[in-house]
Amino acid sequence: MRRIRFNRHTIFSTVLNVTGLTLALSVFMILMVQVMYDWRYDRCYPGYENVYRLEYTAHEDMSAYSVNWSRPMITMMKDVLPQAEAIGTYVYDKGAAAAMREAGSDKSGVSLRFADCDYGLLKVFPFEFTEGDTALFRAPRMALISERGAAKLFGKESPVGKEVEFSSSTIVRYLPTRFTIAGVYRDFPENSSMDREILVNLGNTSLNNTGEWAYYCYVRTSDRDGLQSVLDTYAYGMSGGNEKAGFRLTPLHDAYYNHNTQPDNIAKGNRSTTITLFSVALLILIIAAINFVNFSMASVPFRIKGLNTRRVVGATRGSLIWSQLGATLALVLTAFVLSAGAMSIAATTGIASYISGSLRVQDNPAVLLIGLGAATVTALTAGIFPARYSTSFNPAMVLKGSFSLSARGRNLRSVLVGVQYLISFVLIICALFITLQVRYMKGFDMGYEREHIVEFSISNDYSFCRETLREMLLENPAVTDVTFSGYSIASETKMPWGRSYNDEPVEVECLPVESNFISFFGLELTGGRDFLPSDDLSPDGTMIVNQTFLDRYPFYRIGSRFTGHTDNSTIIGTIRDFNFKPLQHSIGPFCLYNFGSTPWWQLSTGYVKIIPGDIQATFDFIRKTLHEADPSISPEDIDIHFLDDTVGSLYAKEDRLGRVITTASWISLLISVIGILGLVYFETQFRRKEIAVRRVHGASVAEILTMINRYYMTITLICFILTAPVSFIIIRKWVSSFPYRSPVPVWIFIAALALTAAVTAVTVTLCSRRAALRNPVESISNE
Repeated sequence: MRRIRFNRHTIFSTVLNVTGLTLALSVFMILMVQVMYDWRYDRCYPGYENVYRLEYTAHEDMSAYSVNWSRPMITMMKDVLPQAEAIGTYVYDKGAAAAMREAGSDKSGVSLRFADCDYGLLKVFPFEFTEGDTALFRAPRMALISERGAAKLFGKESPVGKEVEFSSSTIVRYLPTRFTIAGVYRDFPENSSMDREILVNLGNTSLNNTGEWAYYCYVRTSDRDGLQSVLDTYAYGMSGGNEKAGFRLTPLHDAYYNHNTQPDNIAKGNRSTTITLFSVALLILIIAAINFVNFSMASVPFRIKGLNTRRVVGATRGSLIWSQLGATLALVLTAFVLSAGAMSIAATTGIASYISGSLRVQDNPAVLLIGLGAATVTALTAGIFPARYSTSFNPAMVLKGSFSLSARGRNLRSVLVGVQYLISFVLIICALFITLQVRYMKGFDMGYEREHIVEFSISNDYSFCRETLREMLLENPAVTDVTFSGYSIASETKMPWGRSYNDEPVEVECLPVESNFISFFGLELTGGRDFLPSDDLSPDGTMIVNQTFLDRYPFYRIGSRFTGHTDNSTIIGTIRDFNFKPLQHSIGPFCLYNFGSTPWWQLSTGYVKIIPGDIQATFDFIRKTLHEADPSISPEDIDIHFLDDTVGSLYAKEDRLGRVITTASWISLLISVIGILGLVYFETQFRRKEIAVRRVHGASVAEILTMINRYYMTITLICFILTAPVSFIIIRKWVSSFPYRSPVPVWIFIAALALTAAVTAVTVTLCSRRAALRNPVESISNE
């Protein structure tokens, strides 16, 4: 009978342990995929430590740097820095991808990530070419393709010498849309600035244009300090002795985390987020390790006689400890194998969309090694104390009498359970607040109308026929107004302009617009006048600036001349500040610009204000109209969406972090509940006699359940009191990086307490109810 009970308890403990460890290791490795993606960003290819991005001070206080250069400036820097091993020009946008196909084909094409660069960039990054002649890339309308891109576009055929073109004319582009493949290069890792699948030569585009600041300058050098000294000397002389002006060479990994470079189209990470995810991964592993210790300690009374019997017949204490550690290691390794399988399954589910890197096991050998190391360390640290404790008693004493719970052992388990609850409370409260912050940003009044506004793109060629398209759209009574702009009003990217006024640097972000743009979006004009249809006929541009522009550059006023696309552009009005970028950014100098009769930037983003009703029918009408207006655009290439959806997508990273933390908090709570389930099970086994005696003396089942629940509710309440201020500090620290912050409501703390207390009460009650209902006479006779 004793042997059966022993096996039953051991199996129950093992199942709970493996379940908890598998969950913890699965979450740990999945989060580590994201952590490793961020930590190794632009540090995952040979020679990365010698590649830098050249930046220059954007403001007098050096609080921000600019990364956008004109090509004449980059040419000048090549003369200034002859010591540099290589200097390259790059037009890069992390999200830039488009459908491409072999020229002349009628296929829809395949999506390829693309960028534009000059020949010098090939010397900056460690390209490895497998086919073709890179010397041909010096010529205009030539391109290079990665092995991955070549396989997607041409299969097993050689791409060298073949012409490629963009499949859709909706792509906004002022560089060649058809080009010839000169060579094939080995793929760079996804988490790098060179993750493009096709690179197109810049040719002579804007080579002498000092007004186009859309290029990045990359430098290769093994002597960063020496090159920085040359830059400092040059900046001092160029600025007339202004020590605040300067240049800096930024390692690409640091550029990934830097947010004081505006505007900047490279991928951006958040160091706090990376540390947060790593901390969450460790905390969940700690929760599972605590479960293991608690289970092992709670099950000692069931195993101690067997262990000490072996000592009596000759087994040494050391051999028993190593035997238990071996069993622990086998159990943890089983959980590791299961967690690797769970990660493979997660790669095929929606979980993969929350992680930047691939979740496939074969793509993550480093993460698997880290997971294996974490599993081994967990096995040793969580197994050594129970193994030593269970063999520390006098064998004769144990074999003569019974061994039960000690007050010290119970207090230790209470502390460990408390640590689990502390971690769970922090994760739950932080997850709730991150969700609130994302909702706050999505619902924030950006300063312009967003409701019932539809956004779409048109081709560069057709952007000159906007009036015809407007008339066609307004034929539908569900459409009330139409306007156009050069970029989305909500996008992070605008046109960066760098100018000077009496040698004073002037930087402003510009959005080219139609004359009815201000009235369409309900922007508030605070001075001067609005755009007029007659401005469309002017050979010089007209601009309306925001209040921040005037505050930053007080030497400008309404009526001042400004160098726009000509030297005679005029500031005709001012508007109240509004958020023209996502809320991760504060409001900077900004202008709306009308190019007049000589535009060189097409207004390829359209907006339609619609009446609520049959939304799908209205969308179908817009799509049909766009296709009729420009038959070169296939209907499936036309992306029509609400402006609110664009705004929502701007906070995808924060939304993803919130979902990851929320999932992690639920799993941490689940692992904690598994621990409580095991502890209550063992405790009710040890306290059967006490429960039976109480029942005999008249205690009801409800009173027994209340007694057991009171113990865990006390732990829950104490942990909440300790956790609330810590969670508040963490929240304030995290949200401090946002210019616009949600208030921290009290209800998220109350909700976390109520949720944890409810889950605990249900778990304890269900687990202990069987012991409370058991026949007291049977319990006393079997004790």
